[in-house]
Amino acid sequence: MINYYLAEQIGKDRLAEARAIAAQARLMGSTRPTPDPLRVALGLALIRLGRALAGQAGKNATGSRRATA
Repeated sequence: MINYYLAEQIGKDRLAEARAIAAQARLMGSTRPTPDPLRVALGLALIRLGRALAGQAGKNATGSRRATA
């Protein structure tokens, strides 16, 4: 036999959970990604420039290194 009170409570709990998930999804969708601050963009540009200027020497320098004691 079905306990109608229990079924109603389960339904209310699931509905509340679905509403909370929907509200969270709306919040996530409404936020726009903010552009990087100027210092971050400038820093990344300088890193790219340094790597480009280093050329092949930079690629060799980033290989595996062995510590010497």
